[in-house]
Amino acid sequence: MRTSSLNRWIKQFLTAGLAGLIRPEHNHRYTLQTKRSAVKAYLSGTLSGQAILNRYQIRSLSQLHQWIVRYNSGQLSVAYATRKRARKVGRKVTFEEKRQITQWTIDHEYNYQAAVEKFNVSYQRVYSWVRKYQRTHDWESLQDNRGRHKGKTPTNEVERLRQEV
Repeated sequence: MRTSSLNRWIKQFLTAGLAGLIRPEHNHRYTLQTKRSAVKAYLSGTLSGQAILNRYQIRSLSQLHQWIVRYNSGQLSVAYATRKRARKVGRKVTFEEKRQITQWTIDHEYNYQAAVEKFNVSYQRVYSWVRKYQRTHDWESLQDNRGRHKGKTPTNEVERLRQEV
């Protein structure tokens, strides 16, 4: 065993007790304020690296160093989303709307995200409509045929039985 590992374990125990030695299931998340405060304390030179780790309960000095690099480049931020994205509920789209959205997307250099925002439909739907049209170059491929019979309806009993077979 390396002495650096043992020293790290001792520091983690002194910082957080037995909980500091248990490997966490998920990464610890720090607020932007905590990150800024720790970086500013380090850059001012008032506290040592270990004292900063203890004060802000940061697990490793390498984490602090990453924050310093990001702070100096103006890219220090929180690593997780501050709010959850709401799932967009699908809406009924007519054949003409599909055609219009697809044509608009193609005319605007396949900017799917702009089409999503402009027409209030999901990215996946716009993408699939454009792909269907590109594959066939026929607007009828965008037609929704669910719930409709394919082919003509039989006029007499013999035709109905032939169609079943």
